[in-house]
Amino acid sequence: MTRYPHLPPTLLRLLEPGPWQGTPTELYAALEPHRGGPWPGGPVALSLWLKHHAREHGIQVDFHHTGERRVLCLARVANGLKGASEPEHSGTIPPHTAAFWSFPTWGALREGLPEVFDSHPSEMTFTLAYRYPNWQSARVVKRFFLESEAAEDSLRYPQVCEVRIYPGEVDIATVWPMENRIEYAEL
Repeated sequence: MTRYPHLPPTLLRLLEPGPWQGTPTELYAALEPHRGGPWPGGPVALSLWLKHHAREHGIQVDFHHTGERRVLCLARVANGLKGASEPEHSGTIPPHTAAFWSFPTWGALREGLPEVFDSHPSEMTFTLAYRYPNWQSARVVKRFFLESEAAEDSLRYPQVCEVRIYPGEVDIATVWPMENRIEYAEL
């Protein structure tokens, strides 16, 4: 049983539209309106909980310093992450489609690739997708080139909001629609 039973579902709802980035104080303030039951006493307690317990609840956390402040990047992890309880379905992809892996940064992707490959040992192709605030891109990559392709993309697009890996070939527009996409039919 978790020390803060209302915190994991609250965080997952916060991450429903996509990854979140900010300081621990900003995160604490964003979660405060949804406070229920036992709750972390402040940003430091929240950061410690994230560091030690977030992954088991399907939340990936990347801590880094910008030189001026400590920043957190949070994202929902894959629907089948080994060692993690399966998070509630995000509503982003239909339940019958393949699970995806979500990473808040390119560095987190590089660290997570061995686990992705271990979870899909017979998969020969993956769809590499990344999102910025107003656009997204995806392409199918052979397993053996995925690491080098991701490294090249990280140099071309360093400020990515989220990176996803889908096993196999996936029509990204179908499974990961943009929230603010302009529909040409409406023009």
